[in-house]
Amino acid sequence: MVQLRTREQVPVEETWNLADLFPTPEDWEAEREAVLRDLAQLESFRGTLAQGPGQVLAVLSLADELDRRVSKLYAYALLARDQDTRDTAAAERYERAVHLGTVAGRASAWIAPELLATYDDATLLALPEREPGLVPFRRLFERLVRERPHVRSAEVEELLAETMPLAQAPGTAFTLLDNADIRYGTVTDEDGRTVELTKGRYLVLLERRDRRVRQQAYEAFNAPYLAHRHTLAALLSAANQRDAFYARARRYESALHAALHPDNIPLEVYTTLISLVRQHTHLLQRYLALRKRVLGLERLRTFDLYVPLVERPAHTYSYPEARELVLAALAPLGPEYVEPLRQGLASRWVDVHETVGKRSGGYSLGVYGVHPYILLNWNDTLREVFTLAHEVGHAMHSYFSSRAQPHPTAEHTIFVTEVASTFNERLLTRYLLDTTTDPRERAVLVNDALETFRIALYRQTLFAEFELETHRAVERGEGLSADGLCALYGKLIADYYGPDLEIDGEVRHEWSRVPHFYRAFYVYQYATGLVAATALAEAVLSGDEQARERYLRFLAAGSSKDSLELLRDAGVDLTTPEPYLATFRTMEQDLDALERALDELGLLR
Repeated sequence: MVQLRTREQVPVEETWNLADLFPTPEDWEAEREAVLRDLAQLESFRGTLAQGPGQVLAVLSLADELDRRVSKLYAYALLARDQDTRDTAAAERYERAVHLGTVAGRASAWIAPELLATYDDATLLALPEREPGLVPFRRLFERLVRERPHVRSAEVEELLAETMPLAQAPGTAFTLLDNADIRYGTVTDEDGRTVELTKGRYLVLLERRDRRVRQQAYEAFNAPYLAHRHTLAALLSAANQRDAFYARARRYESALHAALHPDNIPLEVYTTLISLVRQHTHLLQRYLALRKRVLGLERLRTFDLYVPLVERPAHTYSYPEARELVLAALAPLGPEYVEPLRQGLASRWVDVHETVGKRSGGYSLGVYGVHPYILLNWNDTLREVFTLAHEVGHAMHSYFSSRAQPHPTAEHTIFVTEVASTFNERLLTRYLLDTTTDPRERAVLVNDALETFRIALYRQTLFAEFELETHRAVERGEGLSADGLCALYGKLIADYYGPDLEIDGEVRHEWSRVPHFYRAFYVYQYATGLVAATALAEAVLSGDEQARERYLRFLAAGSSKDSLELLRDAGVDLTTPEPYLATFRTMEQDLDALERALDELGLLR
């Protein structure tokens, strides 16, 4: 049986180096205790902000330094937990990090209310002119002015900070159930081998030509979620209730307003995305009809959506090979991007391989003053090469912002997070298309580009609509049950995917295994990120040097401006329909290209 490796069986150079954060767990613990002591200093400043800009600078500088130290402690604890979710010591350390975050939030909770009570809007915004040391905090003052109606008294803010461990409980419980407790059993592949089914292997099996293997993997993978559907519905309901509570507590109209308002994202950006995608579901359904035709099926099942329409040339990608491929694809961004990335990838930024107990999927975590970390679960496929390019985009966004910005504005907003990652995927696609003459490989790449549209644009927008409807149901006082969630999700699948996809029991339950639903209103940004990245990548690939320079400035800008303004500076305006319509035109062109390629290969039935 093909089994997972343990962490000790992986070459050390293909694991990340947590010693760059703290040499040992004991050093981590010593710093945690030191931060707890230093947090007490903040209380001594309470009631002093009226003394003037100098005192404001002293308070904010101390709070910012403590926030930087807490973030570093949290990063170490999170990464150590995720590399082996069975490690109880790491799990306990993570819980202590969460508690520390709560203590830090409570210790600084009085600052915003006191600033707002002490200074009117005009005076607050003028503080950096009176004290130059406050310039890095200009964005904080701008946000406070915008959020004034939603900042509560110091007492209420402290109480809200105290609730953070409770707020994280649904997501934490889901993560542990999803990664540490659930087992998927085994699958017999087309060669008769028994394969232990894991998240990393699941998508690989869904790409197999043998439909029996795909169906067996699909049913085995979904079985534990169906078995726990009532527990998972209760966890998702608790997460939605949490979001509604915080929206009410801060006097927002809804949980969606609470998610968008701090970053100054108009509600219309969210609703326009859903509206325009729904208006263009015919493109997705055209793609599915083509897929059904090529596969020779009367009706598609969900496990038929990932198998390539053109059989891939027999080629696997080792991690070192993929690393060089990604570096070559990103060459249009110039040596100022590629060389620090090359050095970082050789310096143990990345935890590469799937191992027993490791968190599934992939992510990047930037740590100010250190470097980014990337989690992968490598499976030697082209899909994983694209995952590497995606996560490298996040990492370099953090790298450039951290290098160019002071800590208060170094962290880019969630809204622009997916732009840099999807941008890299577009560059990788173009590079691969430009470096192959094999018509079969070209068809595979165009098929993959269309899969990106299906997954990042349509599927994530479907998720966004599901989130919107579940939050609205909670805000109306309605309950969320497993049956109700399945009915809603099944209807959305039918609306988006159309008549060629069979709505089976497994796909109706897909909501139960989506971790992003525990981070409210995050997923729509995959779709808006794809739209923005498509426009920005096309401009850079055209050879426009100014477009490249604008994009690099965007990466270095952190949160120094509002998200939409940063994107406008880079060359795309998401408050207008045009970028979305341009993306749909690109998808239509790819559909035409795929149809021509399939016809040339004699695969259209």
